Amino acid sequence: MEHATSALTNWLNALLSSMTGTAVHLPDQGVVAWFIALSCLVIFPLLSRSFSVDTPGKAQHLLEIGMESVNAMLDSFIGKHGRDYFPVMGGFAFFILTCNLITNVPGFQPPTADLNGTVALGLLSFLYYNYIGLTKNGSSYLKQFIGDPPWLAPLMIPIELLSHISRPLSLSVRLFGNIFGEHTLAGVFFGLMPIGLVVVFAPLGIFVSFMQAFVFTMLSMIYIAGALEHGH
Repeated sequence: MEHATSALTNWLNALLSSMTGTAVHLPDQGVVAWFIALSCLVIFPLLSRSFSVDTPGKAQHLLEIGMESVNAMLDSFIGKHGRDYFPVMGGFAFFILTCNLITNVPGFQPPTADLNGTVALGLLSFLYYNYIGLTKNGSSYLKQFIGDPPWLAPLMIPIELLSHISRPLSLSVRLFGNIFGEHTLAGVFFGLMPIGLVVVFAPLGIFVSFMQAFVFTMLSMIYIAGALEHGH
């Protein structure tokens, strides 16, 4: 199981190389990320066929708990219209949590333990909340960069730009650092004592996975709330 991800990656590299005629080198974490995303596209439509209002199953209960948790966060951090942003925020929460949890499956490399993956997620969050700010508030959203009074613009513009640019960096580095550290530490100790320490590190890995998914999603919601507020 140690090289399960690498075997799949090598097969895909060979397939794509034969199709394109050039050497292709896909990263393990990228392959797992696409595996998770494509699996969701297959699994969720199949699960939805068994959903019932009167007799919900265990899978439906778990999904409903997750949805209500995200909706509660949206109500708390954004307010009245927070649930309008559930599709993206729910997608962030579920995808990041799944990528984090897969670190507990031997042979799989967590996509969130790769800085490329977490930077992509951080940039998506950055682009999304700025898009909301611009579409909801128009040009008034840009006034935050100028400051009040306007003569402070030469000082405020670089400060505000630096503040906003640091957000995706903070999101990506925090997520990467925690998952990479937990995955590396668990791997080292699992190799030394594979039977005893797995009982200790598995609950720790699950806790870290949930916590980091929560923190990333929460901060993204706070940024959305700030983008909406700056228009008023």
